[in-house]
Amino acid sequence: MKVLSVVGSPRKDGNTAQVVECLSNNLEGVDQDLIYLSDYELRPCLGCMRCVHTNRCVQQDGWDHIQSCLMEADVLILGFPTYYAFSLGFNAMTHVFLERWFALRHLGVRLKLKKIICVVSSGTSPEVAQKGLTDFFVNYHRLPAPEFLNVQTPIACMTCGVGDVCEMSGLALMAQDGIIYTPDMKPDLSKQPEIFEKAAQIAASISALRD
Repeated sequence: MKVLSVVGSPRKDGNTAQVVECLSNNLEGVDQDLIYLSDYELRPCLGCMRCVHTNRCVQQDGWDHIQSCLMEADVLILGFPTYYAFSLGFNAMTHVFLERWFALRHLGVRLKLKKIICVVSSGTSPEVAQKGLTDFFVNYHRLPAPEFLNVQTPIACMTCGVGDVCEMSGLALMAQDGIIYTPDMKPDLSKQPEIFEKAAQIAASISALRD
């Protein structure tokens, strides 16, 4: 059995990467590929339709290798941060990765994926990403509905350095609701041991599929 883990965050030492790596490290008895999208040049879909008859994108970039790994995978672990979470759902790097799946929708091509795990790192609301990805996998690619592991992360205004004075700051919105931010309120993985416990449980369920 083959598991493909994809880190859609540009930060290799960030929250998303740590949780995806935890899942990967807890897998037993499976073949694995671990891909950091930041290592690849991936261009957006051109909408040229030239992939329709070949199921291969014509762009010469890092996608060809990623697609080969994807076609072999029985399980996908996809981790990503939610930038502009309420509006856009997930970050641009992950969006481009998913856009390029368009080449895998034609002439009866089917991925082998039996299980999909999405690690959603969000400072606000993961619901937009969850809905969009469920539609993407189930309706567009006829795959199983993804399971979600949500990781609470700081909103950007907690770490940018000017969140306490910027008039656009999310901290100002919190204050309007009567919540005065203090540094001890900043979410951190060290305060969420249940995330790693859940990751170990999910990894065990994936490993069990090999039987």
